[in-house]
Amino acid sequence: MSRTHRNVFAPSSAQHYVVVWNLQWQVIDCRRLPIGCDLRTALTQSVELLQRDGWKPEGSGQFGFAFLTRAKQRRLIALTARDPFNPGAQSFSPFGPGAPR
Repeated sequence: MSRTHRNVFAPSSAQHYVVVWNLQWQVIDCRRLPIGCDLRTALTQSVELLQRDGWKPEGSGQFGFAFLTRAKQRRLIALTARDPFNPGAQSFSPFGPGAPR
C-alpha cells in the first residue's frame, strides 16, 4: 500500500495559519497568513523569530511542522489551513468524504 505525500507548501487559495501549541494543544500563538503567500517562507520566518527568543527547532519543518525546545519546555509549530480557534473544524472522521471504501 503506497502513501500519498501531500505538499503542504503548495500554492493555495485557502486561508492558512502558523500556529504554536503547547503539548496540551493550547494555542500559544497564531498568525493568520495572507492568502496566496509563500507558505514555506512564512513557516521558516516564524521559526527564525522563535529561535531569536532562544527556542531550538528539533527538525527542519519540511513537512509543515516542527517541535521546538527551550530549557525544559517543548512546543509545536505548524502550518495549517484549519482555524485553531474554530473547535468544529478540528474534528476528524475516517468515514467522511474522501475516506477509502
